[in-house]
Amino acid sequence: MFGHYEHTVDQKGRMNFPAKLLKELGEHFYISKSINEKCLTVYTSESWNTLCEKLKGNSSKNALAVQRFIFGSACEAEPDKQGRIAIPLALRTYAGITGEVVVVGMADRAEIWDKAAWEEYEKIFESIDFNTAQGELGI
Repeated sequence: MFGHYEHTVDQKGRMNFPAKLLKELGEHFYISKSINEKCLTVYTSESWNTLCEKLKGNSSKNALAVQRFIFGSACEAEPDKQGRIAIPLALRTYAGITGEVVVVGMADRAEIWDKAAWEEYEKIFESIDFNTAQGELGI
């Protein structure tokens, strides 16, 4: 998944999800709090199952906290006939989503950001040495 898409969330928490990404996500996918940023992560069934397998069975204090954070907030999503998905209030509140959103493709998943939060986050790009980052990533 890739790309940057802008949409709005209505008062009922519904948003039109980018059609291109819906094709890649399939008819059934998962949304949860992002562990790294104040945004939401959208997982395909396959990437969700991979995450579940990685976290399953680890009962360390940190692992349990991560499991509770991610799984406790998660919801299953299925687009309606208009391609809209419903985002529960608790997830919208966590990510500060009130109206305009940005959906960002992230290879095997996507993120949903409040537009103002995304615009603030984008400022980090100005301070990143992308040449060094490419070397670190081997690309």
